[in-house]
Amino acid sequence: MTYDLLIAGGGINGCAIAREAALLGLKTLLVERDALAAHTSSASSKLIHGGLRYLETYEFRLVREALHERERMLATAPQLIRPMAFVLPHAHAVRPWWMVRAGLYLYDLLGVGSSLPRSRSLGRDDPRLAPLIPDSSGFLYWDAQVDDVALTRANAADAIANGAEVVTGVAVTGARRGHTGWDIALSDGRTVAARAIVNAAGPWVKQLLATLAIPTDSGLRLVKGSHITVPALWEGDHAYILQQPDRRVVFAAPWQGQTMIGTTDVPVAHPDDAGIDAAEIDYLCAAANRYFRQQIAPADVTGTWSGIRALHDDGAGEARAVTRDYHLELDTDGAPILSIFGGKITTARALAEHAMRKLAPALGITARPVTRDRPLP
Repeated sequence: MTYDLLIAGGGINGCAIAREAALLGLKTLLVERDALAAHTSSASSKLIHGGLRYLETYEFRLVREALHERERMLATAPQLIRPMAFVLPHAHAVRPWWMVRAGLYLYDLLGVGSSLPRSRSLGRDDPRLAPLIPDSSGFLYWDAQVDDVALTRANAADAIANGAEVVTGVAVTGARRGHTGWDIALSDGRTVAARAIVNAAGPWVKQLLATLAIPTDSGLRLVKGSHITVPALWEGDHAYILQQPDRRVVFAAPWQGQTMIGTTDVPVAHPDDAGIDAAEIDYLCAAANRYFRQQIAPADVTGTWSGIRALHDDGAGEARAVTRDYHLELDTDGAPILSIFGGKITTARALAEHAMRKLAPALGITARPVTRDRPLP
């Protein structure tokens, strides 16, 4: 059987691209060696957000796109995504008050037209500051929370409903490249033909390129992000964003009746190196204890999750400073293959639209917006 497109990888990026391709009328096959959202896409901070902290590294394009995508998803997937207020305490601040206020003004400006309230200052008598150490002041702004696994599966379901095939437990093991197509060997013993490949393998993107003998000039940084859950530290459905002495920020948010705290940024050498360690648990407990009256210790941790972010290497020295923007690398030395470096759950739909626009000339199709206002199942 010949497909227009074979997608390797069933995370949020792969499933969003499968949806986009199917709605454009392409015969699409997605293969995932494990389960959908089995790795990075189930280990996020469960947030749909513009990335307030990315303003500090001048990633204005990414923040603007993410805020627009946040608004789209609030409209098209209200069953999966809910608005959430975030309290940004100024106690222990490593940035001056005016800088934070200016950053929030810019965040509001980049998200102009949003249905969410604008940011504002909080007085010391605001009840949302009560769980914090005394004499806290701060700010309030809005983003949203998501079930990341459900969002990934919803993208896959819409792709399937529009003719795509999605197969789990199957990996790409090799391929022969021609001028007009690929013959692709799968781990279930099949060989299928496809006009183009999308490499959406996430942390394994370079491993798949090596398997297919495709050279690349794109660098990859593997960064582990870990989270913990503890018994609820406050009442209410708002969240907190906590500045740390190392200039990172840590989120504390309600999650399934408990408090989720995360994330870390730990460089790793291998995509299989997911798994929280004792130092990360200590770091996240200390991050919360700088702010909350109710102190926690490693013994209070009720659950953890960790994932490996596959970040496009932009040469930044520290893991926290590496770009969270995505990079699409198209190789057309023969049948086309498009490889995805980076990306985040908030911008997956936009990434898919850009991916199809990049592949369109090689596939002889006209890419047009098909998912911007389309409800997710």
